[in-house]
Amino acid sequence: MSREDFVVLASRTLAVLLMVWALADVSYLPGYVHSFLHYTSVELPSPSATQYYRHSHLIDVSFLVVRIIGFSLLSRWLFKGGPEVAALLLPAAGEEGSVQN
Repeated sequence: MSREDFVVLASRTLAVLLMVWALADVSYLPGYVHSFLHYTSVELPSPSATQYYRHSHLIDVSFLVVRIIGFSLLSRWLFKGGPEVAALLLPAAGEEGSVQN
């Protein structure tokens, strides 16, 4: 197996894995959105508790969406391949020791 074949195989495998993670996170999105919408309409006895739950669920939904987008973009970048991906996955022999103390 040549170096290029190995890089393509490894990058496509990682791309598929990241896409599966993104799709798994998409399956959690309806529950997170439902929970967020519930706490935007409910009034708890304590106003600070109401604000806490609203912000907490907004943060949860936001980070879930960011994670889905990040996994999707990284998966796309790895699937397309290119010299940057090859340098990341299998650096040339001279590139490994380029950091000096």
